[in-house]
Amino acid sequence: MNGAPGTQAGRLAAALALLLAAAPLAGQEAFRLGGIEAAPGSVRSGRLEVAPSGGDAGTFIPLTVVHGARPGPVLTLVAGVHGSEYAPILALLRLRPLLDPAEISGTVVLVHMANLPAFLGRTIYFSPDDRKNLNRVFPGKPDGTLTERLAHTLTEEVIVRSDYLMDIHSGDGNEWLRPSYTGYYAEAGGAEVIGKSRRMAIAFGLDAIVEFQGDLDPGRAIWCGSAAVARGIPSIDVESGEMGLIEDRTIAPIVDGVLSVMRDLGMAPGEPSPTRNPLFIRERAYATSEHDGVWDPDPLVRAGQYVREGARLGVVRDFHGNPLAEIRAPADGIMLILLGTPPVNRGETIAVIARVEVPR
Repeated sequence: MNGAPGTQAGRLAAALALLLAAAPLAGQEAFRLGGIEAAPGSVRSGRLEVAPSGGDAGTFIPLTVVHGARPGPVLTLVAGVHGSEYAPILALLRLRPLLDPAEISGTVVLVHMANLPAFLGRTIYFSPDDRKNLNRVFPGKPDGTLTERLAHTLTEEVIVRSDYLMDIHSGDGNEWLRPSYTGYYAEAGGAEVIGKSRRMAIAFGLDAIVEFQGDLDPGRAIWCGSAAVARGIPSIDVESGEMGLIEDRTIAPIVDGVLSVMRDLGMAPGEPSPTRNPLFIRERAYATSEHDGVWDPDPLVRAGQYVREGARLGVVRDFHGNPLAEIRAPADGIMLILLGTPPVNRGETIAVIARVEVPR
């Protein structure tokens, strides 16, 4: 029905257009997370407070909520569980302006820095406040140390509100890590959670996919992603980046992977770009140090290389330079992670090898 704007037909057409424009918001309510309230079709940023306790200063978790114009799932993206893993943190900052709520079905929660004390303190693995590793204390404690309270807040305020979750990491400030990979719990959460997690891992688009083994329960799910799976929430881990470096080759795949998963979930327009030739890794072997000392890696060895069992990786020396132990590859496979800086502690992981066999 055509009509000029001033005619009755024109006014009816204009009113119909307004109704159609508002139609995607029908049935969609505001999304509330802590003190953040996002109306349908809006973007809101804010913070979750972690109150002071036991003499510490407390902290906060910076968040952005992108609440789509149409109903859909809640996808949570967590970066900065380890404060010196910069690629995921920068990737979410890059991703934020690309998410147009008018085009999104559902809600995206961006946890920009899960561990702000570690980020500002420039620490590796541990928080500077209590020397605890946030990714080893989930689901946390409401009356625990600062890191334990951070884990509790993330679990109870963020994770439980999610329908899907990505825990996004890189090699920490002391770790070479190649190739980038995704991982999912292949034996935990039940068939539906496993299937959805596997699909997310494939949809993300990285060729290497680690299949974590073993079942979980909420009390033993000490990692961020596992805390989601133990509560029936499909989850994947992502590893892209290394050594605290800021490189587009590791930041861009995170942005692209998140968008691909969103498209696969029907949350964003466009076609997903899943990996076509996934390499599934079921087993990993670990080389650890039996000494405190100085790690002296072999100059020819790098993460991402294929190594044979017994290959020399380097030497742990005492603080005067004397050799304490020669470290050799514990299995055939691809070296996913290799310690890249000299300090090494007793019991610390020096290398992680994905068991992948090739003909001799």
